Amino acid sequence: MFRSLMSAAIVAAALTGCASAPTSLILAPDAPLITSSVQQGSLQLTSVDRRSEQYVVKVRNGDGAAELLSPSQAPRQLLDQGVRKGFSQLGYQLDPASNTQMTLVLDKAVLEIDQGTFSHDAKGLFEATVKINTKVQTLTKTFTVTSAFSGPMKPDLARIEREVNDRLSQLMTNIVNDEELQQFIR
Repeated sequence: MFRSLMSAAIVAAALTGCASAPTSLILAPDAPLITSSVQQGSLQLTSVDRRSEQYVVKVRNGDGAAELLSPSQAPRQLLDQGVRKGFSQLGYQLDPASNTQMTLVLDKAVLEIDQGTFSHDAKGLFEATVKINTKVQTLTKTFTVTSAFSGPMKPDLARIEREVNDRLSQLMTNIVNDEELQQFIR
């Protein structure tokens, strides 16, 4: 009896050890919500990723090595696509020859999770800088979105993906609907 219990425990431990945690996230943020009226104008849009880390989620579990989760698609590309779509919906023409040049810089996109024995705490920081140059003047503005949540046990991957996608969507929406940017572009 003892041997069969011991054998079952060893097999269960071996199978548990074989299960590996995912190392990438599926990112698919929603397009920005447009709250302004239709505008006029054209702009050239470029984007740059200046994040110091290429992962999006860092899970710290006690004193052990942190688990890093990378995105399936570059957050800069997703931010670029969303902002392009948003400005197009506002009536702006995206023209590579435009005299109004907008540079979208992704400065930060990270969700850090502290995993305890029975709970987890997460804090996120998503930051982008928008620089607009015209022939006459320049406007630089930074947009920041933060996130915080906690819960029992370990957070599931779907919860983490939803949080990152929601914060990227919020960042896009804040950029596209910013009155100061829209006034400057006109």
